[in-house]
Amino acid sequence: MSWKLKEKARSLLQEEEGTIIKPWGDKISVALVYPNYYHVGMANLGFQSVYFTINSLPYAVCERFFLPEKGDFKEFQRTSTPLFSLESQAPLGSFDIIAFSLSFENDYANILAILDLGGIPLRHSRRKDAHPIVLAGGITTFLNPEPLADFMDLFILGEAEEVLPECLSEIKTARTLQNSRTHLVARLSAIEGVYVPYFYAVSYGEDGTLASFVPQKKVPSRVKRRWIQKVDSHVTRSIVTSPLMEFGGMYLVEISRGCCYDCRFCATGWIYRPVRPRSLKSLTPAIEKGLQSSKKIGLVSAAVSDHPEINGICDFIRERGGGLSVSSLRLNALKKELLSALQESGHQSVTLAPETGSERLRAVIKKHISNQDIFDAVELVALCKIPNLRLYFLVGLPTESMSDIEEIVALTKKIKHTMISSLKRKTLPGAITLCITPFVPKPFTPFQWVPFENLSLLRRKINHIQNGLRKERQVLVTFDLPKWAYVQALLSRGDRRVGKILLAVHENGGNWNQAFQMTDINPDFYVYRHRELTELLPWDFIDHGLKKEKLIAEYHQALTEK
Repeated sequence: MSWKLKEKARSLLQEEEGTIIKPWGDKISVALVYPNYYHVGMANLGFQSVYFTINSLPYAVCERFFLPEKGDFKEFQRTSTPLFSLESQAPLGSFDIIAFSLSFENDYANILAILDLGGIPLRHSRRKDAHPIVLAGGITTFLNPEPLADFMDLFILGEAEEVLPECLSEIKTARTLQNSRTHLVARLSAIEGVYVPYFYAVSYGEDGTLASFVPQKKVPSRVKRRWIQKVDSHVTRSIVTSPLMEFGGMYLVEISRGCCYDCRFCATGWIYRPVRPRSLKSLTPAIEKGLQSSKKIGLVSAAVSDHPEINGICDFIRERGGGLSVSSLRLNALKKELLSALQESGHQSVTLAPETGSERLRAVIKKHISNQDIFDAVELVALCKIPNLRLYFLVGLPTESMSDIEEIVALTKKIKHTMISSLKRKTLPGAITLCITPFVPKPFTPFQWVPFENLSLLRRKINHIQNGLRKERQVLVTFDLPKWAYVQALLSRGDRRVGKILLAVHENGGNWNQAFQMTDINPDFYVYRHRELTELLPWDFIDHGLKKEKLIAEYHQALTEK
């Protein structure tokens, strides 16, 4: 066991407030794993909510694991130290359950690295009764869990606060009966929202597409995604705070779940339905607790400004001497009261998402904002004396042409002019930052059938935006690397065979290009291929209460720009 690694874990704990330390006794032990670095994982409210939910059960104890930093990873390997928990420094393999919290597909390769470092067989078929049950939850799992099917014993599809307590109660019962691993997983499969991949047989056609997906046990042909109906009974907030995590100076509070908009490119508006705002009454205890440890409250929601009591929430925070921050603002729902509250809280930047430069393309993706809406919003931001703007744009959208890309350049220049004119100045008081993201088609959206844009064309489009704004002072262009968007597109819509690529990535130390060459799986088949509307898709077995006919109708409307 490395003394250096243990001391680093202790130093992380010393910086934290709210850490939950429970004695194990005969409790069910859960290793909660975020497959990325500590500062990233601890900023994830879903991860913190699960940590609190499990530790609230008297018969369970939950401790945290993260991906080691690069230097620490080498120290684990050099000293043959098994990956251990933050709280008690117990080895990963000593827990009853290993639960992965997954928010991003590009973290999938880290899952295998973590299991390997913990001495856990990577494939579920090679685990014995003495090994922990390995499961995963999070938004990527109830979009499409199939690329991870060979590595997980089961998946939780839906909001974990609803399903996890049922699973742990079942495990507690099974433990008293001394059920084998196989019997335990079978018992868990009877819980609504639990998906056990190896209870379903998969076959493929000669063209490589999915031919059948058939249950082999007494499990449903479609697995229902679970969701919390009464969100006021589950207030999601920061449980553990630390200056070492992202947004370390803020106490985060989720004010609503779901999104009332059905933008065709975004999964949130389709699978997080219905919209469930939390009442001000239910939020006030969490906000008051947050203000005891932090001067600033971070409000988290798909669209903060749409909350029906947003003014009351802002007033409550300000009356108690606190500041506030927000995760996102919708362009055509900006309120002067909210912007003024942000400005008084010391906010120096506001993030807006036009998504495209052209109104035509916004009609395609069903983003209900006009250029005038954008200019009105920018003027309001300027008048509220917030100096900096962050603008999010997508490239590689269906039907997109280079003229649409040119309109991003033109729109940005007009936005800059609007800010300057509103302030009656000759220059900007701050800066405009463009965040360019390649569009990745996602399951359960009207664009789930369309191909990912060719990498060379994506690079050309990004270069065009950079060159078009190069001479604009106080305008900065940033972008996500297209090659990582390609990987995300592969993992977002891949089937079980993509697991071979993940295994090869792990064996090659994270080198994706070598992994592509090592396997007989062609990644372009999943990334660049246009799917037929009649095709059986790997995620069709998940029931979100959403009819495919609705997605098809939206897809056709998109192509006609309705």
